[in-house]
Amino acid sequence: MAKLDEIAELLTEEIKGFENSINRMEQLKKFLMTYKVQADTSDIDFILKRYNDHQKKAVDEQNKLLANVIYHIKKSMAFPKWSIKLFWGLLVCIFLVLSFSVYKVLQIPKLEQNAYGQGEEKAIAHFKAFFEASPEASELYQEWRKPQNKE
Repeated sequence: MAKLDEIAELLTEEIKGFENSINRMEQLKKFLMTYKVQADTSDIDFILKRYNDHQKKAVDEQNKLLANVIYHIKKSMAFPKWSIKLFWGLLVCIFLVLSFSVYKVLQIPKLEQNAYGQGEEKAIAHFKAFFEASPEASELYQEWRKPQNKE
């Protein structure tokens, strides 16, 4: 019987503990039923407002950049590739023609010198042939060349 008494005592203690737990739960239930929960969204509102301000700044900055790009696009001119190639081709041709012209202009004094030398040789050959053909003209020429005394 002693064992039954021990078991009965343990059960009574457990029942008292269980009753205490139930009492505490009932008190918590009453407290929670009377407790009013209010939703406080002020922190969320602050975060959303700050995010909205940040987004407005970003959109404004993007609009400024877009306006700048549009301004530069309107101000710019686009040329087709073939026209640029044609322009550079013409520029090279003009450069070559000018270079050749300058070269030819620089060659003019040499050509004049050669032409003068050839003309002088032909003139001397012509006069020699003339003097050989008419000896009396040669004699007159020789007399004319001699310095005359001025008396």
